[in-house]
Formats: sequence, structure tokens, C-alpha cells
Amino acid sequence: MTTIDLFKNSKDFVIIPAGQTIFQKGDVADRMYAILEGEVEIFIDGKLLDTTGAGGIVGEMALIDASPRSATAIAKTECKLVPVDQKRFTFLVQQTPQFSINVMKIMIERIRRLDAVVLQNR
Repeated sequence: MTTIDLFKNSKDFVIIPAGQTIFQKGDVADRMYAILEGEVEIFIDGKLLDTTGAGGIVGEMALIDASPRSATAIAKTECKLVPVDQKRFTFLVQQTPQFSINVMKIMIERIRRLDAVVLQNR
């Protein structure tokens, strides 16, 4: 089961216009977002780290530790997002173990991209 399958029937989605900031580095991190439609760009200190589309998630670190946001997410295109708070995240982890694996895979892919950027800039 893919991430988008878990959220495709959600009624609690939000529409974010292209160019709008979804969250900003340093913000209180209390939810992640599942992307149903559109593309979201993730920036760290003004540098593009990742572009994530339908089926992806952004802000997942917020639900794993209680630290402030480490990056800024901006809607590249109009986006349809499902906010996921801690209670819903915990439920998904417990009820759908594959969801946890998907979240870890996404985080690892981003870490590898960040590693590549760091190595390039040495």
C-alpha cells in the first residue's frame, strides 16, 4: 500500500496555492503533510533540497521528534495536502506497518541527497 492510497479518500485535505509557504524553518512542528496532488519544494537556508509530488510526504520529522522545523516547504504548484497530526501518525504506524517503512524510505532518500550536496560543496 502506498502513502497516497492511505490518504486518497481523506476529507480533511487543504488546498495550497502555488508559491505559498506550507511551513518555515524554525516553526513549531506539529504535523506532516501527505501530498495528494501537486508538487512541494523543500529548502534549507534558501537551497533546494528536494521536490516531492503526489504520493509523497513533507514535514515527517515533526512527528518523530519535537524539534522546530529544520526546513522550509513551499508549494511549487497548487497542492492538495492532507495534514497528519501526532495522533493520526501514531495510528497509521500501529495499523499499517508499511506506512512506517515508506516514511523511513523517504527520509533516507532525502538524507542521501543532502549528503551528495554536502560532498559536492567540499
